[in-house]
Amino acid sequence: MRKLGYVLAVGCIVCCASSSFAGLAPVGDPYDTESWGQKFREAGVGAFDTMIIQIVAGGPFPVPAFKNFNKAGWTSHGDLQLAWAVGPDQTDMTFDIQFEGLKSTPLAFNFWALNDGVTLEGTHAGWTGNKWNFTTLSGSAPAVPEPLTMASAFFAIAGLGGYIRRRTGRAAA
Repeated sequence: MRKLGYVLAVGCIVCCASSSFAGLAPVGDPYDTESWGQKFREAGVGAFDTMIIQIVAGGPFPVPAFKNFNKAGWTSHGDLQLAWAVGPDQTDMTFDIQFEGLKSTPLAFNFWALNDGVTLEGTHAGWTGNKWNFTTLSGSAPAVPEPLTMASAFFAIAGLGGYIRRRTGRAAA
């Protein structure tokens, strides 16, 4: 009977320890910047190469919203409501998210971690004005434009415009 008790105790410790390290978690207390920010850690979901955040209530994000990555090669993109960061595969990383407004004002955002476009984790983060609350999101992350895709579209449209201009110029002569 004692062995069963030890096995149950060890199982509880392992389950609690592993769940507390999975996913998005705040690191330390929020800090003041031009507005305010919070350091977060993303770990325990496997290798990820993209993180997306979307304001649900409050906000907005300053641009850039993501800052101070502890791993090289990561860049932040986006606007006041939707921001994303991309970089080489990581399994454990810390970074800051910046917020506009007062630290005492409640806000909420959704966070997704992805690898090669596949959603690994979705988390709803709510700031009450003095503490964070996290719940799991179901479903896929919103689509964000990739820089290479945007550049390709620009050059394709510019080339088409040049072609049309040349064709109409020749036809009129």
